[in-house]
Amino acid sequence: MYLCELALDLAGRVLLPGGDFLIKIFQGEGFDAYHKQVRETFDKVQMRKPLSSRDRLREQYLLARGFRGA
Repeated sequence: MYLCELALDLAGRVLLPGGDFLIKIFQGEGFDAYHKQVRETFDKVQMRKPLSSRDRLREQYLLARGFRGA
């Protein structure tokens, strides 16, 4: 989760208002808090699990659109 937090921090520094953010994330400890933080930072957040991903894997892609800016 630490790398995801670093990526979100970097996005907050380099994205212009309205920018988008895509990250591969694994559900686990800290996921809910991270998801909440992303929802507070972007206008629209979607979670997608690839069809090719096995059911037992906890990987997902988080697509956040409409960066609100600092």
